[in-house]
Amino acid sequence: MIKKLSILCLSILFCGSVAWAADSAGNRKDSIIMLGMAPAGIHAPTIMAAPARVALILGDITVGIDAGSGTYDYSSTGWTSTTGAYTNQGLNARYFFGNSFNASLGYHMRNFSGTSTTTSWCTSLSACGANWLALQTETFTVDAKTSAATIGIGNHWLLDWGLWIGGDWVLASSGLGQTKEVTSTGTTTGSPTTTQRATNKKSAEAAADEVNDWSASSGFAVFTIGFAF
Repeated sequence: MIKKLSILCLSILFCGSVAWAADSAGNRKDSIIMLGMAPAGIHAPTIMAAPARVALILGDITVGIDAGSGTYDYSSTGWTSTTGAYTNQGLNARYFFGNSFNASLGYHMRNFSGTSTTTSWCTSLSACGANWLALQTETFTVDAKTSAATIGIGNHWLLDWGLWIGGDWVLASSGLGQTKEVTSTGTTTGSPTTTQRATNKKSAEAAADEVNDWSASSGFAVFTIGFAF
């Protein structure tokens, strides 16, 4: 992965040096649509589900959609392991102030659906008897959803032969709405007590909150590469 990202960054830097000389504003006026993707960036939703991008080019304005999916697999503190499917979909608009410098506005829905397994141990001899100090686990289904608004600034270049290279240098996001649903599957190991099961559910709910926090996070240096026609 590190090697691939290094090659990608070097390619972007090389193409970017050429892009500085491109008449991006003029090339946008001669183009209608851009097809591309955001393959890399310091941005949690992009890392978890790099989106494909389709944008309608209207001179100094572009309007488009993002759609990406991936797998979220994370072990958080408190002996909780969460895994499942993650989607990243939304709308975005971009206004160009000149040749390449632009400001963007986006609205995204980011959803997670999977399971969370919590691990604990019984420390009460009276409550657990022979299972004292034995590990206990419980599995929950987890659904976490976040809607987020994002504003950003960046540079996007369009070369004469159609190559689109972009970098959103700063993305500031805010969660507009977040929901979570955590339900025990009834799958356990050991014999967790009632108190333990309540603690386990709180840990699974904290994992859902963690996913939602990632979904609403801001980012830096998110790259776009594609072709315009």
